[in-house]
Amino acid sequence: MSLSDLAEPSSSSSSSASSSYSASQTTTPPTTRISLTVPTSLLILPPTAAFIGLSIGLARGGNRSRLRFLAENAHRQPKTIQGWYFYTKTRNYRVFFGAAKTGSKFALGLGGATALYVLLDESIGFIRESIVGVKGEADPTPGGRGLLEDSEKKQRVSWRKGGVAWEDGALAGAIMGVGVGSIYRLPRPLFIRSTIMGTLLGALTSTMQVAQAHIGRLRQEEEAKNTVTTAQSAASLPVTTEEVIPPAQSANTPQEPIIDKRTDTRGAMPVDLIPIDDDEGKGWFSRLRGAIGI
Repeated sequence: MSLSDLAEPSSSSSSSASSSYSASQTTTPPTTRISLTVPTSLLILPPTAAFIGLSIGLARGGNRSRLRFLAENAHRQPKTIQGWYFYTKTRNYRVFFGAAKTGSKFALGLGGATALYVLLDESIGFIRESIVGVKGEADPTPGGRGLLEDSEKKQRVSWRKGGVAWEDGALAGAIMGVGVGSIYRLPRPLFIRSTIMGTLLGALTSTMQVAQAHIGRLRQEEEAKNTVTTAQSAASLPVTTEEVIPPAQSANTPQEPIIDKRTDTRGAMPVDLIPIDDDEGKGWFSRLRGAIGI
């Protein structure tokens, strides 16, 4: 066996290797992409509610801690400068930690409740569409609004394939009201009131989303009309051509008599040569003063 035989493999071995490689390529299953659609409401409403709860908790917690510290130390007021310094320092620490503790509690509670409401709303809408059908214009993409093109990503991302219905928010709010009344064991009047308030607030939230979607649709239609109008006006503009300068007149060509524009051919005096009276444009008081000589 020579070195050339070792360096160059046979044609049969190369063909078998290529066939096995192509077979492995054809048998490999295509990779699928796993996507997670996060609703836009879940990214906006819970952080906003948490911020509002934090603000309310900071105000209430700080005020409560300050009053509690004053009540606990009312009978032992400091009498020296150093005592007043430590008194004020301790009070500020108590107020700060009390405000932070109450603010965190309010933020977590209100933010968690809002996130639970959003999940209930989206789930109820998804179940409603699977039972009743899609309301409004359906999203043709298989993954929902999370897989739209870049020009359509400004739209609201949701688990629904169609529009928002106010019944989804009303039912989610009613469930939240019943849950709050059951957890805190409210009396019957307060239980009924919490259920009614949850239903009304949920329906109001969904109605605002419906109005927002309608306004966005009208804005898109107006932008489309403006684009079409601009294109039509640009297409209807006249084509500009170069102006042809006439040749110079020869000496034999009779020239038209030059008429002075300041002279009227009918013999009347031109307007710009008419003398203007000094009193023209003046009021009666100015004319009277001019006549008297003042």
